[in-house]
Amino acid sequence: MSADAALGRHAARHGLELPRLEAALEWQVTLWSGEMDDAGHRDWAAWLAAHPGNQRAWAEVERLAGRLGELPSDVARHTLKRPRRFSRRQALSLFGLAGAGALVARGGWVERAVADCRSGPGEQRDLTLPDGSSLKLNTASAVNLAFDGERRLRVLPGSEIALDSRGAGGASLRVEMAEMRLDASDSHVVLRDHGERLAVSVLAGRVEVLSGPGGIASQAATLLGGEAAWLSADGVRRVPLDRAAALDWTRGVMRADRLPLNAFLAELGRYRHGLLYCDDDVAGLVVSGAFPVRDTDYALQSLAQALPVAVHYRTPWLVRVSAV
Repeated sequence: MSADAALGRHAARHGLELPRLEAALEWQVTLWSGEMDDAGHRDWAAWLAAHPGNQRAWAEVERLAGRLGELPSDVARHTLKRPRRFSRRQALSLFGLAGAGALVARGGWVERAVADCRSGPGEQRDLTLPDGSSLKLNTASAVNLAFDGERRLRVLPGSEIALDSRGAGGASLRVEMAEMRLDASDSHVVLRDHGERLAVSVLAGRVEVLSGPGGIASQAATLLGGEAAWLSADGVRRVPLDRAAALDWTRGVMRADRLPLNAFLAELGRYRHGLLYCDDDVAGLVVSGAFPVRDTDYALQSLAQALPVAVHYRTPWLVRVSAV
């Protein structure tokens, strides 16, 4: 059976209109590509709100996408390929709607789905590593482990972790993050991947920055307990350590200090499913305060009480903030 025929049968079986399911799949592929800009997100939101059938189709595509997280990692690692571009046909295959072909998907998204340690949006996880080190994952984060004769963590893009290796002993503990390599042996450190740069907060011990992009040795540096830095292709930029701020998320708190509303929503949106956005005319409003990340709806209610804005729930996973 062809992929298109399989999709048609799936639509009929679940009471969905095929054109709307096809459109939802195209939107999912575009979102997975990582190339959707703000205008694209607004177009997607408008499509989603235009008809209940669109919302039902999108809910089914999200359900199918959620099944990726249930794949056994030992199986998925051997079947997932990494094409440079991700097509609708490949999405159909990934969702199991195109027969028994190999699973094919955009590598970064799928790598997160089958990582050794992972957390979903709004989820935080506390883990103990094989050497006794403690690892805490913030929302939507993922790490791969290698503890067979060495101690190594690969932190996947967009992730945020707190790692405490004090007293674990053994060989050096290497952390690979973006194109950076760090030695985080016998230390307590908070790391976050911001895309083009990494944030490193050393709460105790010391962290060796071994190399930067392309293994450039000139990036090497040492950060001691009580120090923080931004790591990027431009080098190591030391900044004052704000210990409380570095640990806020581990206590379930998101703190804003005169943050523009659009930036605040982008940060809060990391802790919930779906899309959280605001209109341009309120994007520059300033937000300050402490907000609970475990109840983002309460955080949005608090926002509406503090600022002249209204929060509109088109669905639980499509939320718009506008002027009152």
